[in-house]
Amino acid sequence: MNFSKDFPEKLRSSILISEVIGKKVRLKKQGKNFSGLCPFHNEKTPSFSVNDQKGFYHCFGCQAHGDIITFTMENERLEFKEAVFKLADDFGIQVPVVATSQIQQNYVARDFEIIEKINQFFEKNLYQESAVEARNYLKKRGFNSVIAKKFHIGYALNSYEGLLNHLKNLGFSDLEIEGCGVIGKNDKGKFYDKLRNRITFAISDRKNRLIAFGGRTLGDDLPKYLNSAETEIFKKNQTLYNYSNARKAIFDNGCAIMVEGYVDAISLTNNGFENVVAGLGTAIGEEHLKQLFHITDKIVMCLDGDNAGVKAAKRVLEIALPLINSKKTLAFNFLPNQMDPDDFLKNYGAREFKKTLDEAVPLSKAMFDFTIADLGLKNIEKLSPESKARLELELNTKINLITDPASKKYFNLFAKDALFSIGRMQNNFKKNSAKSTILPKKNHKNFDQNSLLIIAFLTKYPELIDYRDNDFDLREMQFEDEKMSDYKEFIINLIDENCQNIVEELEKSDFKLYNDEIKNIFLLREKIFNNENIKQKFRLLLLKDLFLKVERQYLENLNSIDDSQAHQDKTPNQKEIFDYKESLQSQIRELEKEIL
Repeated sequence: MNFSKDFPEKLRSSILISEVIGKKVRLKKQGKNFSGLCPFHNEKTPSFSVNDQKGFYHCFGCQAHGDIITFTMENERLEFKEAVFKLADDFGIQVPVVATSQIQQNYVARDFEIIEKINQFFEKNLYQESAVEARNYLKKRGFNSVIAKKFHIGYALNSYEGLLNHLKNLGFSDLEIEGCGVIGKNDKGKFYDKLRNRITFAISDRKNRLIAFGGRTLGDDLPKYLNSAETEIFKKNQTLYNYSNARKAIFDNGCAIMVEGYVDAISLTNNGFENVVAGLGTAIGEEHLKQLFHITDKIVMCLDGDNAGVKAAKRVLEIALPLINSKKTLAFNFLPNQMDPDDFLKNYGAREFKKTLDEAVPLSKAMFDFTIADLGLKNIEKLSPESKARLELELNTKINLITDPASKKYFNLFAKDALFSIGRMQNNFKKNSAKSTILPKKNHKNFDQNSLLIIAFLTKYPELIDYRDNDFDLREMQFEDEKMSDYKEFIINLIDENCQNIVEELEKSDFKLYNDEIKNIFLLREKIFNNENIKQKFRLLLLKDLFLKVERQYLENLNSIDDSQAHQDKTPNQKEIFDYKESLQSQIRELEKEIL
């Protein structure tokens, strides 16, 4: 049922926006406008304004903006058409329905009917003798007959005419058969089955009506996955696999998980993650993201960990930037060892997968990391000014895709902070060294980075909180940066209290910025954190931390002497510090050799 094109505008001119919003928000009259607490973000001071004269609302806090239809869509999690009908019903306005011809209705009905008959054929084939290989594949994937029935999984015969003859016997015309999307036509005008010797996955529309199929080959045919051709009822850029099943779970969870393929979506659902949808083997597009943002504020992209998955993630990032705002966010869940979600679940289980979702990389962080990778920048702690300039230019290009003012502002701040943090301590050292002409010319490692590495090891291996040897006692040691020492104590307290999710607690704390840098360390230096030589690596970091402190003391001692002493021999105190520094450096070299 459709309404006339001018009806939405009639609604806007007939209904006061304050009447719509006033049902959800307590509004207070202020001059010509109304104000209240924004329903789209948490706030204590009203920044949400409603203007009946202009027919729009605007939040000066989160920049939410729109009219009565937009508000109904966002607040009720409805699509445009549904919101129009709801408003008309709520305010007793008759909808002028545009009549559709009976012939057209019949054509549409037959489109759905032929897909339903094809599905019945595929499902029946799955239990024939010729489908043994297909059943074995599904069994290997962990899919039983209950799951197969729930998701309408079937089997396409290894035949060019099996489905074709079946449809002809059911009385479908050549025109209807050609338009169903799974029957092809060769150069000679002869029909043939497109899906052959493939496991089939039925695809539904938003109203849970079957509209198309995807097929996975059981042989060597390419492509491995093949979808129906587009039809009157099936548009790939408007369709997500499992959307109708997942819609309620997405709304209830406040989050949508998006994967690449049918099997991943089914596997996740089977493991309790019912808020999952999948692409259809084609590139994920803007309409797909918009569709999800209509019913949720958060999307987590869980793409395969291989090169193709990373490439897809980069493309999604640039599509997502113009769509995000202070409410709508997107994050990336990168699985290790090039695993797809199904592989990860089989190896590590649902609980570990849940952890990966909780630690999904925010869009801002992914943007920064992808840009570094695309530019081929190495050793980011020591980037040249030229490389930093290139990095800043590329980041600004991406940030300019953002249309939401608040999001653009804070993405800009994030990028500036990230650029500033690169080599920050190296710059600080240069400033200090400029005060003296006798400081030795040598590279000094970043105090903060080494301290963060120590904290990162502690976060990864909580058992290290009781590390103690002849030189160090972790619980007693202090960093030069007092804030870092507080950070360490906070983590130790969490571990002592048997906290089950340290990262989650850190995200809520005052140490979130430090925590973001540690996540970056895990991402860029993951090899350091394997399970080999943990205690030796930890002692090495503690030695380096101590060495940096002693070296700082030595340099400050030298810096304090006046010019008349500059060319004299070292004082006893200076020699003692120098010898201790050299001893530590020797220990560091020996331990590095041992670990290597």
